[in-house]
Amino acid sequence: MIPSFATRMCRALPVVAATLIILSLTLPTQAPTAQKAAKPLRIVSLSPAITESLYLLGLGQNVIGVTTYCNKPKEAQVKEKVGTVMQPNLEKILKLRPDLVLAMTLTDPRSIQKMRDLGLNVVTFSISDTFSGLCDVFLEIGRATGRAGEAGRLVGTARARVDAIRLRTARLPKPGVLVQIGSKPFFVATKDVFMNDFIEFAGGVNVFRDVASGSVGREEAVLRDPDVILIVTMGLSGDSERVAWKRFPTVKAVRDERIHIVDSDDVCSPTPVSFAKSLGDIAALLHPREAKERR
Repeated sequence: MIPSFATRMCRALPVVAATLIILSLTLPTQAPTAQKAAKPLRIVSLSPAITESLYLLGLGQNVIGVTTYCNKPKEAQVKEKVGTVMQPNLEKILKLRPDLVLAMTLTDPRSIQKMRDLGLNVVTFSISDTFSGLCDVFLEIGRATGRAGEAGRLVGTARARVDAIRLRTARLPKPGVLVQIGSKPFFVATKDVFMNDFIEFAGGVNVFRDVASGSVGREEAVLRDPDVILIVTMGLSGDSERVAWKRFPTVKAVRDERIHIVDSDDVCSPTPVSFAKSLGDIAALLHPREAKERR
């Protein structure tokens, strides 16, 4: 089963930074900055999170091209496809004649430089591994597109919602949580990806917060004996993974039927707005009694 882009984002974050540093040593210095893009009319987005951010900022009609992975919101699905996140189709992008191309640093730096050499105005944003970083990137997108005020308002609302959830869950017992984001190989969320913020902000403890790599065996996961298991969707394998866990009835999460499937699009490439919403959903999974009392 080929994992979705969002799932691969979850798994790739810890190694992306080192890879980009090595690649950047072979490239010229990047000159354009977000300051250069003042209220563009035609925008190409090379990231699902950027695409969703543009729609949140009221710029959906300005989006003329997206990647094959940009499926949120649903209106973005009918936009012209310009390749993948890592390997954009430069010919298609040129034909669209965009005023601005927005990309994450996950896109091949050589493609970024080529677009700039061809005269395109390209602005790149760093991949975030924390909620705070997501907010910073969202604000940068707002500045790059002339929507700084709206970006600030949305970030303020998201932060307030996240703070309220953290305050509410701080007094509750903290269940041990395992977030599975891969099956072949077995892969889990560590403290170095923003899935860890989801767990901690929702009032849980990441049972694999102490490991350097998320590539662990299921046997080790069984030994960690999590109270809750969150399986990030991987195509159609989510349900089969839930069944696979049934082979380990001594694990608390299995015994207590606390294995849940979460959407990779929501938790692996979120905006501050979707992070806050997903955090509320995860908090309800970790603290079902408290969530029921709040209804």
